[in-house]
Amino acid sequence: MDSRIERLSSQGSWRNSREINVGNVPYSVRDVFITAPLIAGLNVYLVGGTGEGKTQLANDLAGLFGDSFCYAEGRPDFEPSELLKQLNLDLKGKVSDRELVTLTENVNKALFYVDELNRCPPIVMNYFFNFFDGKLLHQGKVHRLGKDGYAVGFASGNIDDGAYVGISETDRALRDRMHLIVKLDDPQFCTTEEDDGFIFDTKKDPRATAPLSGRDALDDILALNNEFRCREVPAILPALGVYFHKGLDYLETSSRHSKRALDLVWPNGDGIKKDTDESKIMPLSKRAILSAISLSQALAMIAESRGHNVNDSALMFLDSLRFTVPYSGVLAPDFVHNEKSGDVYAAYDAVMERTRREFNERKESLEMGIAFAQHGVKEEPLLDKITTVSETNRWTPVRRYVERLAEKPSSDTGRVDDIRKELGKWLIN
Repeated sequence: MDSRIERLSSQGSWRNSREINVGNVPYSVRDVFITAPLIAGLNVYLVGGTGEGKTQLANDLAGLFGDSFCYAEGRPDFEPSELLKQLNLDLKGKVSDRELVTLTENVNKALFYVDELNRCPPIVMNYFFNFFDGKLLHQGKVHRLGKDGYAVGFASGNIDDGAYVGISETDRALRDRMHLIVKLDDPQFCTTEEDDGFIFDTKKDPRATAPLSGRDALDDILALNNEFRCREVPAILPALGVYFHKGLDYLETSSRHSKRALDLVWPNGDGIKKDTDESKIMPLSKRAILSAISLSQALAMIAESRGHNVNDSALMFLDSLRFTVPYSGVLAPDFVHNEKSGDVYAAYDAVMERTRREFNERKESLEMGIAFAQHGVKEEPLLDKITTVSETNRWTPVRRYVERLAEKPSSDTGRVDDIRKELGKWLIN
């Protein structure tokens, strides 16, 4: 068991011991929403009603990052200059060496936390776009944020006024930069009765507990992030990424067969079927797909450190999408509100049902097809089980990806015969 991971996952003043199953592996809420994102360097936006502990979570994170923590509280009259003052970027002329040192120390903060993000005016949100991307533009210069190339952003927001699901481009761009967006007080993620009882029994002050001293874990976080970056991405995940970015864009009867081509009228334009998920979900952005891949691999690191065998990377990825997709803005609002009574997670489950079913039907063929392709071989019987050449559908981009993969130079052809032996009679059937 990795003591560094357990240190990040241990309960602090913010408690939530509810169990979440991802890829058939049990995790705590803290594992999924704190430890894994910190390992992978993923931005997290926690939304929910007041009094659910989001400020307490900020204090816990401050304890982990110590002096490398930058905090901002959002409000309607927030000014961009306040951010610059926190980083001492309002220095003019940089008149002394000490000021230069102070500037560098502040820009090198590794965690940026914004409380009540949805209350900030759009101009401030634009600054936060860059903060969450690990940079800041000031006086015509790009200042890289973070330490040793590592910077991560956490934010929280109250959702009573619905600001987090606005339809403006600013809102969508911000949601895309927040790699995970989770409704923290949803029944599947909220604290257990035991958590509540412990808090009510031991805490006398309704205010958030101050950051605990002696919990600085920045060196552990940086080391784990470096190990995470060295992990090899399982071969099945890029193929699934192609499906969600290109395949999910497919429209069967429109002239250009593309949701993106009709994005100004989607989901109500001509050629968009109302009885399928064509009118219910847009294709995922590359950023969203990479976020789910990274989250799944960070969760795999946590599982492996506890002795679990992570044998199904695809399932881990598909389950991880639950934390990156529902509030990302790709689900049709009318579908969520009219057909699922505003339950975003129920809407997500409904649109994912077809994808999971179709993937399970193709999973073995896709995995073996990729194995052949990595050795320079297009195994047509396997590719035809993904989708045939004569068909054009949402799996066509995936087949093309595997075919292109087979065209890349390969120095090892010996494994091909071994794979064919493993297939045996299955290929013939």
